[in-house]
Amino acid sequence: MRNFIDALNSRVLLTDGDVAPLLSKLNVDIERATFGHADCLAALNISRPDAITEIHKAYLEAGADVIRTNTTGASPDVLDKHGMKDEAFVINHLAAEAACQAVDSLAGGDRRRFVIGVVDQSSPQGGDNELRNDAYIQVQGLVSGGVDALCFNPVSGLEHARAQLASARHALIELGSSVPLLLEYSEEHDFTDDTVSDLVDGVCYVESSQTIEEGFPVHQDGQKILIHGGKSSEETAKIDRALRKKAADGYRPVTRPNVSPREEIVPVSSWNDYSAVEAG
Repeated sequence: MRNFIDALNSRVLLTDGDVAPLLSKLNVDIERATFGHADCLAALNISRPDAITEIHKAYLEAGADVIRTNTTGASPDVLDKHGMKDEAFVINHLAAEAACQAVDSLAGGDRRRFVIGVVDQSSPQGGDNELRNDAYIQVQGLVSGGVDALCFNPVSGLEHARAQLASARHALIELGSSVPLLLEYSEEHDFTDDTVSDLVDGVCYVESSQTIEEGFPVHQDGQKILIHGGKSSEETAKIDRALRKKAADGYRPVTRPNVSPREEIVPVSSWNDYSAVEAG
């Protein structure tokens, strides 16, 4: 694994930005590439994985530490609206492969970049069985495609959220994978983090660049902060420069600004870990 948790536990990391704004630069015929469903960008993982990889690379070159898979609308229930539910596993698998290819194709210098599998199942349809099945399929597709971690946004209610996260955990166990499962924090959740702590490996906050000026306010102990890269690679490059200015070592600020000097902070140079994921 690419040592993602060590990096995230120690530093504020920068993600990529949005996919849609960069598609126009690649002259992609959206209507054709999405099989007539222009609002389903997840379909591009099948028809134009090369375009998705190029977009990921543009954000990496702008300074992103983390690439998020093009799977925001790739849950089976959302794909069902476009007649592509049966392709859910393949779409998620190819999305992960496209992101990993981008990361592996560019030299990282003295650091390693990471791929997060995005699992947004915050507004699915159906009962517990459907919720469990959708989470299972999406997680299996992303992990088999090579992601370094999963960022899961479940439904707001505790009972259904636990059903989804338990199914995601089951999928990881079946794959023998040690890929970390992170809960993406949302103000829409009707439950507290500790009520699902037995199912996840931590809570991830995806913040806007405004939090840089606010000094990365601490939400809770052990917070894990990702800064969103914005709407373009140019905006990502601007945020990268702002983060470097805030960092004592000229790279990335530590996660907790009030950290004790005696507390060990994982150095950037130690992120270079290319070993394979071990079966758990």
